[in-house]
Amino acid sequence: MEEYFDQDKAKAIVYILTEGDNKNKVLITDDQMLVIRKNKKQHLALKNLSLLKSENRKMLFPLILGGIITPFAFLSYFVNFYHPWIHLFSIMSGMFLFYYGWIGKSAFSIVFKNGNELNFYLPAISKNLQAFIDFVNTLLKKTHDSGLRNLLFFEVEIKYEDLLIGKDKKSKNSQLFPLFGFTYDQLENAGISIYEKKVFAVNPTEAGREIKFDFDQKTNVMRPMLEGPVLEDSIVNTLKFR
Repeated sequence: MEEYFDQDKAKAIVYILTEGDNKNKVLITDDQMLVIRKNKKQHLALKNLSLLKSENRKMLFPLILGGIITPFAFLSYFVNFYHPWIHLFSIMSGMFLFYYGWIGKSAFSIVFKNGNELNFYLPAISKNLQAFIDFVNTLLKKTHDSGLRNLLFFEVEIKYEDLLIGKDKKSKNSQLFPLFGFTYDQLENAGISIYEKKVFAVNPTEAGREIKFDFDQKTNVMRPMLEGPVLEDSIVNTLKFR
C-alpha cells in the first residue's frame, strides 16, 4: 500500500527543475518529506534525515573512460599513421569525456542519519532549491535539538556538584549562587559543548525552584539565573541526545 502524504498540509514546496513542474518537486510537512522525481514518489520521515545539501560532483565513469581513451589514441597515432581522422576523433572524444567527467554535474542530496545518501543529479541548483535546502536544514536542526532547547545549562566545577543539586544543605550560602547559565543557543554561540563534564543540563520544569532570566552585564544578554540548588532529578544526561 502506498504511503499517504497530505499535500494540503505541506508547509513548503520547491520545484526541482522548472516552476510548476509537478513531476519534479519536493514537499515538506512537520514530519514528512515527499520527493517527486520524474513522477516517481518517495516518502521520507524527517526523523530519519540528517541534512540536505547541494554540491557539484565529478562524474567518475566518463572521467576514467576519457583518461584511458585519450593516451591510447594519442599513442596509436604515432604507431599507425593510417586513418589519421579516426585517431584524431578518438583523441578528441577521450578529451571530451575526461572534461565532461571533470566538470561534473550539480547534485541535490538528502543525507540520512545512518550515513546513506539519496542523490538527484540536476542541470543546475536553482536559487529556490538552495533556499529550500537552507530552510529544511534549519527545520531539521530544530527538530533534532528540540529536547535540548527545552533545557538550561550551567557551568559548574565538578567539586561544586553537590552544591548545585542541593546535596549540601549549606549550599544556599555558598559562593556558587547566584549562578548565570545559558540557553542552548547561548551555549552554542559561546562555543561550549553540552558534553563537557563541567556543563550541567537542567530541566527547568523539574528544578524544584523557579529559574528566572536576568540581565547579565558582562555579556549584555538575558540569561537564566539560579539562586539556589536544584533537585537531582532535574539534571539531564545529555549523552542521550548524541
